[in-house]
Amino acid sequence: MAKSKYIVGRDQQGRTCLCVGQIDPTDKSKVGYIPMADGEGFKVEVTSDVSWESRYKPLPKYPIDKACQLFLNYCTILGATKEVLDFLSTEVTVTKEDYEMATTKFSNPPPSNAKKASTKRKAPARKAAPKKTPAAKKPVTRRAKPTSTGEYKSAAAMFQGLILEGKLTDDEIFAAVQEQFGLDDKKRSYVGWYRNKLKKDGQNPPEGK
Repeated sequence: MAKSKYIVGRDQQGRTCLCVGQIDPTDKSKVGYIPMADGEGFKVEVTSDVSWESRYKPLPKYPIDKACQLFLNYCTILGATKEVLDFLSTEVTVTKEDYEMATTKFSNPPPSNAKKASTKRKAPARKAAPKKTPAAKKPVTRRAKPTSTGEYKSAAAMFQGLILEGKLTDDEIFAAVQEQFGLDDKKRSYVGWYRNKLKKDGQNPPEGK
C-alpha cells in the first residue's frame, strides 16, 4: 500500500473509507483512516497496514478530491474532529464555516440534549398554548433583523435570520447568502442544517419552501 497519498477503499457493506496513510513515524506498519461515520461523527482511527487491506478493497480509480468532498459534506451534517478536517483540507477547500459546523456537531451530539429541550418546552405549551405561540415569535423578529449597518456580520447569522423571517424559499435564502459571503454551490445544505439547528435551539422556524 502506498503511504505517500490517500487511498479510497470500500468494505463488503459498500461503505467508503479514506486511508490517509502513515501518521505515526515511529511505527510504519500503522496507517490512519477515516471510516464512514455511523451517526457519531467522523474521526481518524488507526490500524495495521495488513488489517486495513483485509477490511477494505482499494478503489484506485476513485478520485481523491471527489471522495474528500463527499466526506466533507457528511462532516458538516454528522460532525467531525479537527484532525479529520485538516486531512480533508489538503485535497479540498474547507472553510471556517465548515470547521465550525463540523466540530460543534461532533462536540455536542444532539440526541440526549435535543430530547431534554423538547421535553422542557412541550409541557408549558400544552398548558398555555395561546401564550406560548407569541413568546416563540419574539426571538424570530429580533434575529431576522440585520445589523445596524444593514448587513449581517456572518453567513451563519444571515442564514438563521432569513430562515426565521420566512419570506424566501430555501433556494432564495442560499442565493442571498452566497452573494454576500461568496459561498460555493456545495454549501446549499447549510439552509437545512441551520433550520434544524434553530429547532433544536427552541426556535420556531417556518418549514422550507
